Amino acid sequence: ARELLGSLERLQSELSAFASGVQGSVRVAASVSALAEQLPDDIARFAARYPAVRVAIDERVSSEIVRALREGSVDLGVLWDVGDLVGLQARPYRSDHLCVVVHPGHALAKRRRLRFEETLAHDAVGVAPGGMMETMLRRQAALLGRTLATRLQVSSLDASCRIVAAGLGLAILPREAIAPLAGATGLVMLPLADAWAERRFVVATRPEAQLSATARLLAEDLVRAAAA
Repeated sequence: ARELLGSLERLQSELSAFASGVQGSVRVAASVSALAEQLPDDIARFAARYPAVRVAIDERVSSEIVRALREGSVDLGVLWDVGDLVGLQARPYRSDHLCVVVHPGHALAKRRRLRFEETLAHDAVGVAPGGMMETMLRRQAALLGRTLATRLQVSSLDASCRIVAAGLGLAILPREAIAPLAGATGLVMLPLADAWAERRFVVATRPEAQLSATARLLAEDLVRAAAA
C-alpha cells in the first residue's frame, strides 16, 4: 500500500512540476545533531526559493531514520554515515567535531584537548539514549576495556548543557551544535583528539528512481549547500 501511494504521489508531483512550477511535499527525518546544526537553515533557504513546496521535518534517532526510509514513510534522511545504509542512496552532507564539555570548575577544565579514554574516569551525561552517538561511545569504551560512567541520560543537547553547567558531569557533544549555548553559560569545550571525533553526515534516500521530483530537488539542494 505504501509503495502504491508513494507512486501516485510521485506521479502527481511530476505532473505538477510541469504544470505550475515546483511544488509538492517532502518528508524529512533527521538526527538530533543534524537539526541542532545547519540543516534547518539549509531547508529554510530551499523553502524560500520554492515557496510552493511543503517540507515536514521529524527528529528521530538514526536507526529509526533508516527504517522509515526503507518503509517509505519519509523521503529523505539526514544522519551520521555510520548507520546501516545498505540499499539506500547516501550523498555527502556536512560534518561536525565532537568535544568534551565541562564545567569551568571540573578537574579537566584546564586541559587544551583530551582523548576519549581520559574522560572515562569521570561522571558523564548521556544524550539521546539508543542513538548512534551513544552506541558509538559505548563501543569505543568497550574497545578500551572500559565502560561509560553515565550518571544521567537526557534527550536533547540543551538539557545536557544545563546538567553540565550544574556540575553533575561532563558530556561529549558536537562542537558546532553547542558552541553558542556553551559560550552563553560559561562552559568549557575541549576538542576530542580521537580520529573518530570528526563525524560525517549524509543525505540518505531510497534509490533515485523511487523519489518524487521534489524530494530529488531537495536532496540535491542540501548537497550543494554543504559543498558551498
